[in-house]
Amino acid sequence: MFKLKLLSISTIFIPAGCVSLAPEYQRPPAPVPQQFSLSKNSLTPAVNSYQDTGWRNFFVDPQVSRLIGEALNNNRDLRMAALKVEEARAQFNVTDADRYPQLNASSGITYNGGLKGDKPTTQEYDAGLELSYELDFFGKLKNMSEADRQNYFASEEARRAVHILLVSNVSQSYFSQQLAYEQLRIARETLKNYEQSYAFVEQQLVTGSTNVLALEQARGQIESTRAEIAKREGDLAQANNALQLVLGTYRALPSEKGMKGGEIAPVKLPPNLSSQILLQRPDIMEAEYQLKAADANIGAARAAFFPSITLTSGLSASSTELSSLFTSGSGMWNFIPKIEIPIFNAGRNKANLKLAEIRQQQSVVNYEQKFSQPLRMFPTRLRCATVLASNLSHSSVILIHFR
Repeated sequence: MFKLKLLSISTIFIPAGCVSLAPEYQRPPAPVPQQFSLSKNSLTPAVNSYQDTGWRNFFVDPQVSRLIGEALNNNRDLRMAALKVEEARAQFNVTDADRYPQLNASSGITYNGGLKGDKPTTQEYDAGLELSYELDFFGKLKNMSEADRQNYFASEEARRAVHILLVSNVSQSYFSQQLAYEQLRIARETLKNYEQSYAFVEQQLVTGSTNVLALEQARGQIESTRAEIAKREGDLAQANNALQLVLGTYRALPSEKGMKGGEIAPVKLPPNLSSQILLQRPDIMEAEYQLKAADANIGAARAAFFPSITLTSGLSASSTELSSLFTSGSGMWNFIPKIEIPIFNAGRNKANLKLAEIRQQQSVVNYEQKFSQPLRMFPTRLRCATVLASNLSHSSVILIHFR
């Protein structure tokens, strides 16, 4: 009969251990159109995914790849993001450890004696093991662990976003540097041409084929070009400084003689792209993980309204002689079930729940806000990519025609 009652009680508590009071996660609807179209044909099916091109395959120029690799090794923002990932992982391990039994060992010695010295001083040795475990019937510990787990995932996406941004910044800074150098080179060649033209006009003036006004105009062009060269040199210095800053080092900048075209591999885009592709962006994935963590925090706050049960058991031994501490007859055991029921805490649990719900609502708004930037730039850049490809194609035809 006793075994039957024990089995009945066990069947009550086993499913209770699976209870979670966190709200069921539902991804908020993305405030974006269903698809981004590059085709005039609206019947073209949208592509939900695409072949991701890594930066090592996208940038053909080995000089760009070298600079990006150096930036990934030296950039402090990326290093900080990686440390935040490790911090989030450690925090998850700390929180998750509370879900498992805790075993502790202790030992000590106690001295006793009379204040007046009328009693002999005695000593007592003790040692013991204590095992404690909190029964997480309402999912408080589980949800706290889940919140930190989702925060860990969010930190990893934040690190990935910094990684992508760094690659983009290095490549843009490199191409800006090359543009500044090319503009400086053109200005210097223009100066040489103007100086040759000035010498020619000067000879014509000697022979009487032209007048002083033409010579002054030629001199004005030279001075104007020299001013342009000074400006371009300043632009190049600024571009070099920007590139060094994003690299995180003041070494290994490409020299002017070593500069060349910074080639990139062409990326073929489908005519229609599903807007669901935006869900793969690391900043949006980070916001979604943060939203899941906020849901888990609501579950932990709700569980605080319910009783918590902790089971503690221990083995101990005590003796006045160290040699007989672990002999038969000196040991004891104990078992202490403890239940804590929240009765009055000045509204702390209610306020914590309200706080968790407000933060969850903030996470929803933050998730929706993450779509605003890609929604502004994504269609525009898709269209620019198409126009640029068309312009390059026409320019190639013109160059072939004039060769």
